[in-house]
Amino acid sequence: MTSVILVILILLQLFSFYLIALLYAKFSNLKDIEKKHEQVLADMDDSFGAYIAEIKDENNRLLQELNSSERSIATTSHDFAKNENSKKELKASNEMLKPYISKQLAANSYLKTAATTEKKEPVTIKEKVLYYADEGKSKDEIAKLLQIGKTEVELFLKFKDK
Repeated sequence: MTSVILVILILLQLFSFYLIALLYAKFSNLKDIEKKHEQVLADMDDSFGAYIAEIKDENNRLLQELNSSERSIATTSHDFAKNENSKKELKASNEMLKPYISKQLAANSYLKTAATTEKKEPVTIKEKVLYYADEGKSKDEIAKLLQIGKTEVELFLKFKDK
């Protein structure tokens, strides 16, 4: 009787060691996932920081361009005031010209920037697939052009946002 109880206790103890090892493996796996998530968060934070810095630089450049145009408008209107000797006309013309020219200059500057930012040529297969898909080519045509399988093209298109 005692030998049967002893065998049962040993089996229960082995089973408990197995469960402990299993829980430890799950816990360590969870820690690895947590580290990966922290790394992804850090990468996202860096990406947003770089994006915000780029936007800030672009805004500063636009403001400098606007300020330089306003200075040129001010000197032109100052010359106009010397010729006409009329300060009332100068103030009225400044009030009329400033908003119009600033908006126009901002639009021109934006268009220049948009024109200078060219589309990069696709380098990777995924970029080429997406480029041809944006051009309106079918999956079969893209597969033939790139000499890859149709299912591979479908996968690239399916997971294009990821």
